[in-house]
Amino acid sequence: MRAALPAVACVALLLAGCTAPAQPVAPAAQPPAPVVDPDRPDTSFGAVATGPAASADDQATLERPPVLQAGEWRRIEATPIGSSMVEYVRVVAAVQEGKYVMGMPHEGWFKEAVAYHSPAFGDVDPDLSYLTHDERFAPLQFPLTEGLSWDTSFAMMPLTASVHVLDDHTAEITFRSPPSSPSPTDPVMNALMGGGDGEAFKLTYDARQHEVVKFASPVVTYEVKEHGYGFQGWVTVPRGEATPIDDGVVFPAVPVSKSLSVAGGFNRMTLMHFVGGLPGVYRVRTLAPDGTEQLTEAMADSSGLVLKFYEVANPDGDWTLEMLAGGVGGGYAMGIAYHQYDIHLPDGGIRSDHSHKVIR
Repeated sequence: MRAALPAVACVALLLAGCTAPAQPVAPAAQPPAPVVDPDRPDTSFGAVATGPAASADDQATLERPPVLQAGEWRRIEATPIGSSMVEYVRVVAAVQEGKYVMGMPHEGWFKEAVAYHSPAFGDVDPDLSYLTHDERFAPLQFPLTEGLSWDTSFAMMPLTASVHVLDDHTAEITFRSPPSSPSPTDPVMNALMGGGDGEAFKLTYDARQHEVVKFASPVVTYEVKEHGYGFQGWVTVPRGEATPIDDGVVFPAVPVSKSLSVAGGFNRMTLMHFVGGLPGVYRVRTLAPDGTEQLTEAMADSSGLVLKFYEVANPDGDWTLEMLAGGVGGGYAMGIAYHQYDIHLPDGGIRSDHSHKVIR
């Protein structure tokens, strides 16, 4: 993504982290919190059977990366921006070629989780690093010691990580944007994640559970509630993730239309639209290669931000992206394409025709 987002857009989108204008902002200029489109069905996967939770691994330390096993699972409670709490299950579907393959139970597929960038789905390295917006994000660096620091990138946002050790098993890692001046070329996700000088987000790693157990950002907060082994059944995985749609617009009165091409043999895409701001007319429209339309709007008399998700099958081909921002606000479209298939546990069987219909 290489979308332009002037610093004033941070005020318009109510997403902290960018430097605000020097002039005082009247209370009436503060946009309300985002709302999720009401026709989006409830997503609660608490009924997914996982088996018994395991006790903590007291032998694990902060010295080295965890060793995960196929069938290892975690039940997660998450609160995304503009939404109520949801629960879903994350499973280690396989250990292949030195990587962990993370997925969700077939009956508990939650496409939105892919778009939140954390926790990771698809391919994850042994040190638990993974790609976001086609750049590697390193949430941890071993051994985790007090004061350790490293540079990384999250959704194209440069970050510096710093470690505070809480005890022999847990550490808190804070991610901050390096000192800089707001630029018209700042990525949209920079604003979404609270980019700009200062703290962007933080996480807590617990070696006893082999994973990041808490994550808090302006986009999503989550906590691991249960951890166990021996998951049985089909696990849907989104592998080879890429972010070919990643663009935003702020203020232009004339609609913007762009042609995009998606290639890579992908069979699925999670598509996110984010529009709105102060009273005005905002619109994001995508037209998929198969002719299906995804349209998200916030109209003149409805102040606020609207967040919608779509799932598109076979996204390879030519796309049309149209955006309109007729007010103090903007619009943003992000499409994460991947190869979706099922892995059966415990035997490791693969079902390439995963029979997942496009849902919600």
